[in-house]
Amino acid sequence: MNRNKRGMEFWMLLGAGNLLALIYPIHRLIHASSVDEDLFATCILVGSLFLLLVLDAVSIVVAGTVGPRKH
Repeated sequence: MNRNKRGMEFWMLLGAGNLLALIYPIHRLIHASSVDEDLFATCILVGSLFLLLVLDAVSIVVAGTVGPRKH
């Protein structure tokens, strides 16, 4: 039960962090008033998605390696 609770906390924190990290790029994209701002906001969003992809993959691997183990 304790291991399942820790796993659920990890996924909740990861999802919340991803959501918070994407609020700014999405806000910029929605409120863009010109083509230049739209292009810039799209580049920020794509860059953020790529960065989150890499960070999520690393955090999942680290959490799986460092997490509690049964002896």
